[in-house]
Amino acid sequence: MWLFDSNDEIDVKVNRAIHNAKRAIVRSNLEDLKKATIINASGQQAIKADIVAETAFLESLIQQRLSGVLYSEESGVKPFGNPKVGDKQSVVLLLDPLDGSQNFIKGLPIGCISVAYGAYEPNPSFANLTKASIMGIYTDELFFAEKGKGSYFNGDELIRVSNKEFKNKTQESLQISYYGYGKNSLHRMLDHPNRYHLRSFGSAAWELVLIAVDRNDAYIDVRGVLKAHDFAAAKIILEEIGAYFEFLTLNGYGDPQNIPLDDFKSGYSIVASKHKKLIYQLKEDFLSPIL
Repeated sequence: MWLFDSNDEIDVKVNRAIHNAKRAIVRSNLEDLKKATIINASGQQAIKADIVAETAFLESLIQQRLSGVLYSEESGVKPFGNPKVGDKQSVVLLLDPLDGSQNFIKGLPIGCISVAYGAYEPNPSFANLTKASIMGIYTDELFFAEKGKGSYFNGDELIRVSNKEFKNKTQESLQISYYGYGKNSLHRMLDHPNRYHLRSFGSAAWELVLIAVDRNDAYIDVRGVLKAHDFAAAKIILEEIGAYFEFLTLNGYGDPQNIPLDDFKSGYSIVASKHKKLIYQLKEDFLSPIL
């Protein structure tokens, strides 16, 4: 994979850890991986595949002599090695080892491994996350971004957004990932049968990042249940191409940069798209009546 040729040693090591996590899943017994295990740091039931992927990821970091703290959906806060501020081999990472666990159980090939990371600091927040990698479990497709240096898809730099593109899309049915609760949500969906194709694929990070390559036009979740690890990496990737990522709820943090990596319980509502005008349109059509 292209990142193995990167000049940045940390990117290479994190990329290798992602591959090892995927390999651990692929090489394990499929039915055994579907079994329920622990209640994870988010308060949800994890399956064995989640734990296997997280373990393989962390072991790979340790074997490559990295130090730091892993903040993972499954096990919570896991220090490793001897991290030091200013040490180039010390990192903080926010990991979702298998985004799409329910799809995995049902045999639906939609899911990814998602990680956002940055230089080690004690008590880190979103402000410390400067890089992101998302790899498709079933496709081998890899998204990567670094703040201030752009986003990449399988090694090719993604073109930044031009809002002029949206004018041509208004006459088409737009592909929207939509998550909402209650009859009101259903009514709003039915109000626009020709404008939107609404989808729910069960993998927030993957649905979000597909916006970057125009396989999805927007993502909306108004349930207030998305966790930071669900979207942290995708947020960096989208914002590096000039896409729009907006929080509809911030749980008192005020600024997204203040969200602490060890808060696995707070839930968020978000909307994202390449097109600011589309976000305005979606708020008018879907969000205002619901929130």
